[in-house]
Amino acid sequence: MPSGVVRDLTRALAELGVLNPGREPAGGMWDDDQAPEQRQLSIDTLQILAAHSAGVACQVHGQALAWRLDREVGLTPGDDQVWVSLQGWLGLGREGALLSAEGRPLPARQTEEMADNWGWPTASTPRLLHGLPDWDALWLPIWRPNDGWRWHRIPRSAFQVQEMPNSHGLDELTVQAVWLALAPTHQQEMSWPALRGDHARDLWARMQAMYASGLQAIAQAVTQAAWLRAREQAHLRRQGGAMIIRHPAVQQLLEQARQAVLESAQALASVGRAGVAWPDLPARWRDRARCQLSLSAGTSAALQVFGGMGYMQDNGLEKALRDVNHLRLLAGSPTELMRAVAHWDAQEEVIA
Repeated sequence: MPSGVVRDLTRALAELGVLNPGREPAGGMWDDDQAPEQRQLSIDTLQILAAHSAGVACQVHGQALAWRLDREVGLTPGDDQVWVSLQGWLGLGREGALLSAEGRPLPARQTEEMADNWGWPTASTPRLLHGLPDWDALWLPIWRPNDGWRWHRIPRSAFQVQEMPNSHGLDELTVQAVWLALAPTHQQEMSWPALRGDHARDLWARMQAMYASGLQAIAQAVTQAAWLRAREQAHLRRQGGAMIIRHPAVQQLLEQARQAVLESAQALASVGRAGVAWPDLPARWRDRARCQLSLSAGTSAALQVFGGMGYMQDNGLEKALRDVNHLRLLAGSPTELMRAVAHWDAQEEVIA
């Protein structure tokens, strides 16, 4: 799907109110993440979109989060094409990411890792963006040892932008490496719209929770669509005079895909449930680390039902597998997420 079509679809969703381009909350995607029903609505909307195109769903997801940040500083989101960076130079920053979300002091090694990963992007430490290339401004989170989290809304003219080869999936989007052309002066920093202090730290945790939940929801919808196609294929194709749905190996593959979808759906159900702690970032990352692995395996199982035809572009299964594998690498791989949560759990046990 050409990028122009993706942009037209995004504009159409804004006109329909699915995305909110206005200054005031209006029931659009991620307008009010504190309300469980709003979180559930956002997840449901992303899954409807992802059943047709994971790339479009990812673009809409990121657009909603970027416009949400615009509203936090009193801007009218629809005035610019604004984007948001939600992963550092090398991912999340290892063990220090969750501790920084709570504003806790970090040991020397973790302080160095976080400052390196979430500092001002340079040519040697760029940020990677996955989205449409025609953005005008970028919300950039920065972590500093003395100041903690800050968000800066920086115009594109301040960045160097290099388009990269497509990583694996999400063909509708462009991978871009971005870094600041010059180190910002204090005067520049003060001229850019910004969020600071406890509000900035709280928003970083909530943005990460929304982003992780949305990515998992998109992957789940892609896997479910692949499972449904594979189930249809199993009822149509014959081998040895019988439909392949009767073959135990095919049944096992279909069940693997189905179980992956159910497991993810059960985990995401808590996001939209009243009385559940929010954002509870360790829980969001724990669920996503577990479910992204099973969703990738489930999509692969659905592809295998098609045999060699599954690797052809005609039926869309090979793209579904590429998309799900790509999604699991955004905003922290399963290994990085589990490592961050394991360190968090260990710290909590020490405190207890």
